[in-house]
Amino acid sequence: MFFHAIDPTLLNRQGHDVGTRYRTGVYYTDEEELAVIKRIFDEKQKLYEQPIVTEIAPLRNFFLADEYHQDNLDKHPDGYCHLPLELFEFAKRAKEKE
Repeated sequence: MFFHAIDPTLLNRQGHDVGTRYRTGVYYTDEEELAVIKRIFDEKQKLYEQPIVTEIAPLRNFFLADEYHQDNLDKHPDGYCHLPLELFEFAKRAKEKE
């Protein structure tokens, strides 16, 4: 899903959004996760001419967004998002299979 949703070769930009708060990242909680992340990123790098610049770092803190930010596109279906709607349907189907 991650590599369908973002361009990992863009630094601090996704879609029309630009700036350090749009930096993409993958964060891990233990060394086993890091090994998997590195293996996948090494495999994916072969598909790109430019280097992957997605940040890979330990998860240091996490804050749940305020409720009004949760499920934002469900609440505001005409809101802005650079992702194609088909990707959301793909994610919903994947979640239903869990």
